[in-house]
Amino acid sequence: MKKNINIAELNILQTTLFLFLFAIHSEAQTFSHDNLPSGLADSNFNFVNDSLYENQQFEKNYWLPAVEVIGLNFGVWAYHRYLSKEGWSAISWNSVKNNFNTGFVWDVDGYLINQFWHPYHGSNYYNTARSNGLGFWESAPYAFGGSLMWEYFMENEPPSYNDIVNTPVTGIILGEISFRVSDLIIDESTTGFERFLREFSSTLIDPMKGFNRLIRGDMWKDGFKKEKQSFNAVISFGAHNVFFSKKINNSRTYASFRTDLNYGNQFDINNHKKPFDYFSLHTEINLTPDDNIVGIFASGVIWDNNIKLFNTSKNIIGIYKEVDIHINTVYKLSATSVSGQIINTVPITSAISMQNYLGVSAILMGGTNSLYAKEYGKDYNIGPGASGKFGLKFSFKELGDFYANYKRYWIHTLSGADSEEFVGLLNVGITYNIFSKTSLGLDFLLYERYGDYENFPDTQDANSALRIYLKQNI
Repeated sequence: MKKNINIAELNILQTTLFLFLFAIHSEAQTFSHDNLPSGLADSNFNFVNDSLYENQQFEKNYWLPAVEVIGLNFGVWAYHRYLSKEGWSAISWNSVKNNFNTGFVWDVDGYLINQFWHPYHGSNYYNTARSNGLGFWESAPYAFGGSLMWEYFMENEPPSYNDIVNTPVTGIILGEISFRVSDLIIDESTTGFERFLREFSSTLIDPMKGFNRLIRGDMWKDGFKKEKQSFNAVISFGAHNVFFSKKINNSRTYASFRTDLNYGNQFDINNHKKPFDYFSLHTEINLTPDDNIVGIFASGVIWDNNIKLFNTSKNIIGIYKEVDIHINTVYKLSATSVSGQIINTVPITSAISMQNYLGVSAILMGGTNSLYAKEYGKDYNIGPGASGKFGLKFSFKELGDFYANYKRYWIHTLSGADSEEFVGLLNVGITYNIFSKTSLGLDFLLYERYGDYENFPDTQDANSALRIYLKQNI
């Protein structure tokens, strides 16, 4: 979908995130926390886990999602062809033939199109199958098939390497999370306005599930209240002050809103029967009149197991699928990866516990903005790479937490200005418990980047920030 993103569309993204965060709060449960995040979120929690959709009352349907994927592609194409009248949508048999003859290339779409809207489109492909009763692995081919159809048949431009990774792979991560979160909201035992609000909110989060519930008549049928997957949600709001190039006299203050959703129990591996039976999701929106910072960090378990390290500790090793997206007007970063991690929690005393994690990731596709990339028709570099992360947290009973997280990315540019891009994200903070579910927090953040370029001068920059916030367990 070749088009430019404007401020109105960014506001749609922000509104969607707010609705996403608001909708999940009505079912949240609070539990004690004694394990670490698999992403950059600063808190994590333990839960009771059960399998999702084991008692679904409709049979698996393999053909309907294929029809829906085709219909979704034609619907999006028709909008751009006949309403917005964009040139890339003028397709013909000749354009299809040329696409097959040309093969894959790197496209020059805008950053937000490639790194967010394409994955969002892929999540809808995936959820056509997921909402028709298919499992995680059964639904994945629909995301790849929908993306291939779009790349070869629905544009008069050659298929794109980055799209065939970002659309299905990142789309599967976003799709599985949105599928499970929307299921938390649905309650077929409710009636009236509450039922309408639940169905409406669920459909906003997972449109394809809403569509299939509509055509099956599930939206208005009477049912029983299902036992929900346990989870925890935490909201935080406050002030986020960024010091550009770490200069005190060059700063900007944002209104900050964040939510952390933790689904399942990371240490209850016996109940991790399916991918994403545990996942963590961190979203944040930081707002000023002339700039916005939007962040999405998601991680879901694919496989895990216990390991023996110390007699007094809980230890697991796991493989996770992850996506990191961070966007503002100064810097941009995205990475879709597969991560291996070791997570450990150790009681030090009866009142103090330590938690830590260590992980390395293979980045399947990553991107970061670059001034030099405009010489190649875009404003960012993309390519594969790797990342490493570690973190620790000390929890003081009835007092609060001290935590530190660091993640370092390496992206090898395959499209853009030839370079090796290095980005680091550091978060150090402390929280103080005001009430049983309410705490006050202070964070120091550092964003640093270094670009090693072949044909241009190397670049180096860093921004720091202070954030003060109030955190509420829901």
